[in-house]
Amino acid sequence: MMRNGMMSFCLSLLLSVGGYVHAQPFSEEVDSIRTRDIREINVYSEKKQPAVSMLSLPSFSVGIDRLSLPSLFTPADALRRETGVALTRDGVWATSVNIRGLSKERILILADGERVQTATDIAAALSTVDMNSLERIEVIKGAGSVLYGTGAMGGVVNFVSARPAYTTGLEAHGRAGAGFSSVNELWQAHAGIQVSDRNWYLGVNGSYRHAQDVKTPVGMLDNSQFEDWSVGLQGGMMYGDSQELLVNYQHYEADNVGLPGGESFPAVAQVRYKKVQRNQLSGEYVFHEPADCLNELRIKAYTQNFTRDVENRLEAKKTVILPSSVNVTSGVKLLTDWNLFSPDHRLKVGVEGWLRDAETKRYNWLEVGEQEYLITQEQPVPDATMLDVGLFAQYSWSVLPDKLTLDAGLRFDGIRTQNDSAFNPVARYKEVNGKREEIEDVARSLLFAAGLTHEFSYAAHVDLVYRPVRQHKLLLSLSNAYRAASLEERFKYIDQAGTLSVGNPDLKPEQGVFSNLGYRFAGERLHVQADVFANYLFHLITPQLETAYTTPNGDVVPALVNRNIDRAFFLGAELEAAYWFLNNLWLTANASYVRGRDVKMSEYLPQIPPLRGLVEMNYRLKDYVTATVFVDWAARQAEIAAGESVTPGYATLNLALRSEPIRLHPVSLQCYAGVDNILNTECYNHINTTRGIVRAEPGRNFYVKLQLGW
Repeated sequence: MMRNGMMSFCLSLLLSVGGYVHAQPFSEEVDSIRTRDIREINVYSEKKQPAVSMLSLPSFSVGIDRLSLPSLFTPADALRRETGVALTRDGVWATSVNIRGLSKERILILADGERVQTATDIAAALSTVDMNSLERIEVIKGAGSVLYGTGAMGGVVNFVSARPAYTTGLEAHGRAGAGFSSVNELWQAHAGIQVSDRNWYLGVNGSYRHAQDVKTPVGMLDNSQFEDWSVGLQGGMMYGDSQELLVNYQHYEADNVGLPGGESFPAVAQVRYKKVQRNQLSGEYVFHEPADCLNELRIKAYTQNFTRDVENRLEAKKTVILPSSVNVTSGVKLLTDWNLFSPDHRLKVGVEGWLRDAETKRYNWLEVGEQEYLITQEQPVPDATMLDVGLFAQYSWSVLPDKLTLDAGLRFDGIRTQNDSAFNPVARYKEVNGKREEIEDVARSLLFAAGLTHEFSYAAHVDLVYRPVRQHKLLLSLSNAYRAASLEERFKYIDQAGTLSVGNPDLKPEQGVFSNLGYRFAGERLHVQADVFANYLFHLITPQLETAYTTPNGDVVPALVNRNIDRAFFLGAELEAAYWFLNNLWLTANASYVRGRDVKMSEYLPQIPPLRGLVEMNYRLKDYVTATVFVDWAARQAEIAAGESVTPGYATLNLALRSEPIRLHPVSLQCYAGVDNILNTECYNHINTTRGIVRAEPGRNFYVKLQLGW
């Protein structure tokens, strides 16, 4: 049920507007304490503005030095050392993040400010971004619904592509590199070139990776291999000093990606992505200071398609299951930035709309004889669309300059969800010696009836930032946020010989009240950042095990059925500290804790990470090399939900070395090397979904990378 009209509209708008999404959802200019890694991000602020916070939520940014490490298998791995962020895996390549106890649909993934949306039963969206094309990854921890809409309850992860800069004359720059990781024999290579002038620039980049199965301290993690490649293009053009045209294209493709995890698969299955593709085309036109009171006007449009082909082999049952899906998300957005009365009063007003269109198929091949197969065509999710149109405004008032700032935001959204009828099976036939033989009178059951629902929601946000003295800062954030149920949560019927997973068309949207109290101290040598948060969610959507679920054809089986939890409460705290012994010797440490409970049933919620943290010592030898030794640790997790197992604690020792660029005219050389998990410690991630006997994280890993620049 692809909406070709919507696609044509977006492509036409891209051609007429001609831009790339460069609308910075996160600021590059922040408070000076960020230079000491306090990492505070001012959402939607611009370089030319004073550092006035538009959302004072805890945030951080991971830069190019971290992203260049060859030991990172996915962009999610670049976030694992950050406070309040844990990894959730369905293998090695298919890795996502958990932020303050919330994950999957409650974390909004953006690529250059554009929604990355696909089926969420397997963690794959984050893995389809090429780390070598990025300038940084920016993360908001907390409810960002007032600016980003549905899906931003737990946090926002934005991948920012590296872009060339305008230059005073014609210039060309490039880089190329190659790396190796021993734990899975990962070979990777990448290259890029940038050409720029006074009023235009063009950048092209590409990368390739190939990895075998991962070694763990307790054995090989079978079926964890992957191979992927990507290519990207960024362009920009200035018209005078007041208008700018920006374009962006990204293509990512992965083949033969092993999936050793996932609750939908039985333990004996061999599951892999035969192919994963993500294509992104986006554009933006920017008017700089078009009027005295209007600082900026941005118009952007984008379209993004995501295709997945899965192969699930059950050799003992002589069965092959082949699910596939196509997800297309297209959107437009208009953002204005106003000065009201004086520079102490700022107002952001915007409107955006996006449409997600999903198609799925699944074929079951059962070998019933020599060269004879019984083939059943099914539909895991009915053809469905989700349309969201939202209007938002964010106001900032510097009540007492350099002392007290008030930020407030409000958003209204209308959401329409439409689905066709879905039957099980769609069709059934035989294939004998390569020829199709129809089966008559196939009994079909109605899984989901055609439907149309309309929802109206709102989100609100209030921040207070108070600086009693220069080195101290207090922050209070209060939010009301929402999240509409995804298409998969409403309609899925996933039967791949594992535990049956069933959607629920009657799900209520999630709502929540979120609060964060923060303290910042930035002394001469010591910096401290502390946050305490309490989040109260209503109608939390979660799969619940029903031991006697009746299928549409009358069978009674165990099934995971999506239900609303009446009330859920999340409480947690985070602490970060950095101390400089010398200008070239410093220590950083962090710790985070969160607990989630079903208030009505007085039970722990599933997929909650344990108390965990990091201790890191850094030494920089003049302008030659920076060495980092760090211990990544997690405590025992015994406060678990029904069906989960207690996870023991662990601590791993790691070493990372990074040289400064070595000038070898006309090129420069930079080296990265290190060892992860030096002691080959056996450790287990509590929210790791990897099934089977081997559940351990990767073992000792030696890595090296060389990169040339010119």
